[in-house]
Amino acid sequence: MTLDIWLVAAVCFFILAFCAVLRVIPGPTLNDRLIAVNVAATLACAGALSLTVSVGDLILPVLAGLLACIVFATTIRISQVHRGAAP
Repeated sequence: MTLDIWLVAAVCFFILAFCAVLRVIPGPTLNDRLIAVNVAATLACAGALSLTVSVGDLILPVLAGLLACIVFATTIRISQVHRGAAP
């Protein structure tokens, strides 16, 4: 029985993403929360891509890309509203 290093990497990325989500809750400012959400999403995407290499399923990169696009667009929108640039 061999240890799949990509599976171990995916689990580590998901654990780190969970830790970043825990940082979202006590964040003192909106900027801290936005950065924590972006870090969590980035780590979740990295975990999904590592899981893709391990499992060989090609739907995970599509979902990871979709998640990254949604989080990026949401971050831009929240920062515009917070700054007051949006109508």
